[in-house]
Amino acid sequence: MLPRLNDKELARLEDLLITYGNDFSVLNLAELNGFFTALASSPTTVTPEKWLPAVSGGKVPKFKRPAHEEAYTALMLRYCNDVAAELAEQLEHFEPLFEENEGEEGPAIILEEWCFGYMRGTQVAQWDALPPEQDALLKAISLHGLEDNFELLDSMSFDELQACVPLVIDAARGLYRYQKQQRH
Repeated sequence: MLPRLNDKELARLEDLLITYGNDFSVLNLAELNGFFTALASSPTTVTPEKWLPAVSGGKVPKFKRPAHEEAYTALMLRYCNDVAAELAEQLEHFEPLFEENEGEEGPAIILEEWCFGYMRGTQVAQWDALPPEQDALLKAISLHGLEDNFELLDSMSFDELQACVPLVIDAARGLYRYQKQQRH
């Protein structure tokens, strides 16, 4: 197995996401982490041939240089494997890669990008309806990962939004655990 991506490789991957991104693509590592978390938590295996175009907004980008395409694909595959391995090996310590921001009330965890990526992953993997307990877990993520909820999110206080962070982390772990049991 290849070593996990280091900080320099992660920065390169994020740079490639931005360089070759568009309005419909994954544009940062937080969203990509959520996407890969959903794929790793999926009841079925989703091949790179299916998920790679989804990351870039529907079709693989037209790369300026062959080296960019090689780096993009290799880093993407390795990062997908990294997220899956982290879930499989350290589920109870799994921490989604959330963005952080310095707001008026102090440091804030931003859930939206990661949750949007997660929801995109559930769509690409074509998740079936879940039992009520797991559906409630998915709702904790979809609250922050669907445009339909923007109005509700805008009405929430800083403290209410930050109180959602552990709920989203628990939901990600719980959905992975459930789907893993379904596969076996």
